[in-house]
Amino acid sequence: MVGLCFGTYARAVQKVIKGSDSQVEVTELLLGLILDNVVITNQIGEPYVVTAKIANQLLGLNAQVHNKIKKAASSKLIIDAAHDYFEDVVIPAITPDLTSDLVHELTKLISQDTKIPQNKKKDFLALAEGEKLARFLSEVFLYAIKKPNKLTGDKQTNGGIPTIVDEVKALKAILSKSHGLRPPPLTPPEEIQKHELTYVTKLLAAYAEAEKLTDLSKELLDRYPRYKKDFERRRKDYYAAETVRRDARDIFGMTEPDQFETLKEETYNGIIDIYYNDFKHGFARMNGVMAHAAVIQVNKCWLCEPLKWVGASEKKGVCHILVNDGEIEGWVLRNE
Repeated sequence: MVGLCFGTYARAVQKVIKGSDSQVEVTELLLGLILDNVVITNQIGEPYVVTAKIANQLLGLNAQVHNKIKKAASSKLIIDAAHDYFEDVVIPAITPDLTSDLVHELTKLISQDTKIPQNKKKDFLALAEGEKLARFLSEVFLYAIKKPNKLTGDKQTNGGIPTIVDEVKALKAILSKSHGLRPPPLTPPEEIQKHELTYVTKLLAAYAEAEKLTDLSKELLDRYPRYKKDFERRRKDYYAAETVRRDARDIFGMTEPDQFETLKEETYNGIIDIYYNDFKHGFARMNGVMAHAAVIQVNKCWLCEPLKWVGASEKKGVCHILVNDGEIEGWVLRNE
């Protein structure tokens, strides 16, 4: 079992973060303690920047934490700043109802890590049982960031990227555990979240164009029952796809190719010709694309076959993620 390290700590935080669970955002959030206080440069002397590749490698346990970052984590400046940073920056980013889940997962990592000295375990677990959340999270983080973050031996091949043999083993383990059952879908929160803003804006623009309005806000949807019901369905579809994306990366880790990215690519290729057909307005375009997305075959990734995690709702939700990621423009095309 993988023990406590930056990657496992960050993945635990990733599950409880508000609004977005982007690997880059979670990595930036945690490393901000150090990067906001110490000048860290890369091998060519440029400022260290958390890229998607770096975040993926760190959370996938395929790269070590930069030596300068680990060294800075032991400095008095960072140790003194840690408590306040977690109190003022990290904890407010955590969904309050999930705080206990985070503490539970971290204590489990600590308890099962045979390489942590018993006296250190005892100290950490005592903090977890108290009400000093910022101290617990900050002290465990400063310890975790110094631990090896890269799998070795038979757990790693080909520079950290799983081989086909590794992937088959992982797939067998998943099938044995899940019996092909899809994870329960996330419930859309009442308030629109930050990571929804792009696709939601494009949805509202499609409704507005259908009604020949300049714009249409979410608050005015009560005047248009048809669009209000459609809006609620679209958010459910989006969160169905988000469920698959989050669970796939939690369970499979970083694989090459990324299974959810494969699903996105197949969905894009399946709907793009329909997307560019002539439609009288954006709402009609969206309905046409969604109807087609529901029936296209997307069988190249494990999420579809044999796991069967992807149905019509998930495929339609992927279309909204394509909008979020800028891979399709939206439902109202500028050149029409």
